[in-house]
Amino acid sequence: MPELALKDLADCSPLDADWEYVLRIPRTPLGPGIVRAHVRAVLTRHRVRDAVLDNVELVASELVTNSLVCTRDPVSVRIMRTGGRLRLSVWDSSPYMPSERLGPEQAPDTGQEHGRGLWLMRGCADDWGHYLLVNGRRTTGGKEVWAEWITPGAEGPGTHAEPAGAKAPLV
Repeated sequence: MPELALKDLADCSPLDADWEYVLRIPRTPLGPGIVRAHVRAVLTRHRVRDAVLDNVELVASELVTNSLVCTRDPVSVRIMRTGGRLRLSVWDSSPYMPSERLGPEQAPDTGQEHGRGLWLMRGCADDWGHYLLVNGRRTTGGKEVWAEWITPGAEGPGTHAEPAGAKAPLV
């Protein structure tokens, strides 16, 4: 049976098809490195351009690091391509939304260890945002922070809100 499924997949083009991968990361210092390797493997297999791949990898590492520092729970990372957009989202159990410590035109102090995450995301992604998840949508609540990159043939950037018809985040 698995051979039949693989033969059926041979007709799919990784450049045209929509796809989604989810990874759950335990609270460990190894988490950001594991996420970087996962993102690089997925995007390389789907032939994403190196410049976009590097930006997604950087944002993923930053978001996962922040989530692991700010919570005591595992975090979930989802990377997907749909509708001409590549989306990375990171869920954690904290109800506290990220806040920018710098204005849009300010550069971070290179000597500081904190305060660069959203600044980096703004510079690396075509669009980004965050939203709170309430009980019922996900029983444990928390928040999701996401970033998007436009892939060939896609429309321009959207808004910083949850897109219409978005799937409920996965843990």
